[in-house]
Amino acid sequence: MARQSYSIVEYYGEQDGYKCGYCKSPDTNFSHGMGTHTLTVRDYQVLVDRGWRRCGSYCYKSTMDRTCCPMYTIKCKALHFQISKSQKKILKRMGKFLRNELHKNDLTMDTFEEDRGGDDIDDVGKALTIAGKNRGRSKREESISVIDVKLIAKDDEVNARLRPGRSMTIDEGRGEQSCSYSETNLSATGSEPIPVVAVASSRNDVDSNGTPQSLRSVEMNSTAVAARSCAKAKLLRKQRKRNKLLAQGKSEEEIQAIFDEYKLRENRAKTFEELFDQVYPDGTTGRLKMRLVRTMSDEFIKTLKVSADLFKKYQMTVHCVSEKESDQVSFFNFLVKSSLQPWTPDDGPSSGYGSFHEQYWLDDELIAVGVIDILPSCVSSVYFFYDPAYSHLSLGTFSSLREVYLTRQLNKVAKDLKYYYMGFYIHACPKMRYKARMRPSYLLCPETYAWFDIDRSLSKLDKQKYSRLNDDIDAIDEDGVVDVDKVLVLYRQVAMPYEIYKKKTAAAAAHRATVVREEEEEEEEDEEEDEIKQYAGLVGMKCAQRLLLYRG
Repeated sequence: MARQSYSIVEYYGEQDGYKCGYCKSPDTNFSHGMGTHTLTVRDYQVLVDRGWRRCGSYCYKSTMDRTCCPMYTIKCKALHFQISKSQKKILKRMGKFLRNELHKNDLTMDTFEEDRGGDDIDDVGKALTIAGKNRGRSKREESISVIDVKLIAKDDEVNARLRPGRSMTIDEGRGEQSCSYSETNLSATGSEPIPVVAVASSRNDVDSNGTPQSLRSVEMNSTAVAARSCAKAKLLRKQRKRNKLLAQGKSEEEIQAIFDEYKLRENRAKTFEELFDQVYPDGTTGRLKMRLVRTMSDEFIKTLKVSADLFKKYQMTVHCVSEKESDQVSFFNFLVKSSLQPWTPDDGPSSGYGSFHEQYWLDDELIAVGVIDILPSCVSSVYFFYDPAYSHLSLGTFSSLREVYLTRQLNKVAKDLKYYYMGFYIHACPKMRYKARMRPSYLLCPETYAWFDIDRSLSKLDKQKYSRLNDDIDAIDEDGVVDVDKVLVLYRQVAMPYEIYKKKTAAAAAHRATVVREEEEEEEEDEEEDEIKQYAGLVGMKCAQRLLLYRG
């Protein structure tokens, strides 16, 4: 069994007032960041549940009460997923396409089904820029990444914290707070119908709902024609089936019994798996193949160039990103490089945990890639990109449904893996609205780190962009109560609590101190302790007592 090791991080502090990729403000984006030289999936799961998110090997957390566009962590309860009518249509559309009943140019993507993946791209550039800036400030990241850390921890209590086999306890007590909701059907409205209604209204030629009578008659005629065509096709299919059964020697009574059974099955609500399986009817499984490949595995390396080329095509076509910013180096730093350690426990999924690319191959052509992290309690979406030539298939939404499906399949083996994380939700960003339609979903309270139902939360965000989602005024972030002496640090390849580290560095300083230097060093020690307290409050004491905070 592959074993987890330990996590080494380097805290960069707060990144003040840089450009926001969402609202385009030049200096109103605030976050905290840290480099992760190596990170266990267990530790990253805890960080994600405190509002952190990785971009390559850089992790960042929005300063929610200061930043212009607060980013709320969002997750979907995959085991209770409620598929909407529009999402069902997308599955049916894909099925028709695979049966050659739909062609590339037959339909355009619905405006409300815009691709996912593009929602986070602006923040990606920011994250990579900050990571690069901090690497320029310090050469420590490179030095740590190449040395073989000879970890020494003489203290038994410290050894217990770092024990790889130590099980991860998921705190169900800090789970989602639910409330009932009714799903609202969202539909896109174009700009053209507005003047039509205005002209018709001036002639008093509208119905009680404000729809022009001429437009209403066209809609009714179109609907009637479509209904007749659908009914005719259904009757023809039924007759063909009847003839086939008669040819097999079935009696009329037996045939009627078979049709009655079909009807019962049709009337029963299909499970999500049944709906998804209909995408791959007999004879089409060879057209669309899904391959889950671990990053930097031999199989991944074989497809690295074709994946990078697809990423470049997607970035330049869909997001108008420059060729330089879409090259293979950017692709590698953003979507391939990962500090997550692969972990394959005996009681986990066969794929193991860590960073993966789920590749969509259509007739041996790579048409899309979903970049995901498989963690102990979730599948976490990192990014999604696709061939723009297939945008009519609403691949963004299809891939979200596919990743919910994957989560449910993994749960059959890994019972704690129940959720689908969609990264961040920004209420003012229209591109992120698709996330709110993945039901049931929950947002993370930025103050207590408890989860709350999306509808209950959206009503708060309608009033103000930053909100403490937890109505319980007495609730606190218990994991954010810092005991700085217990924070674990890595100093000269030795793991130790901050309390010991402080004594060691103070003793070393005493040998070389003058009176002036004593005052300077005391001030530096105070600044360092304040920085470590801030770090511990952001990652939480569970992580602070387990992550190795690099101190040189």
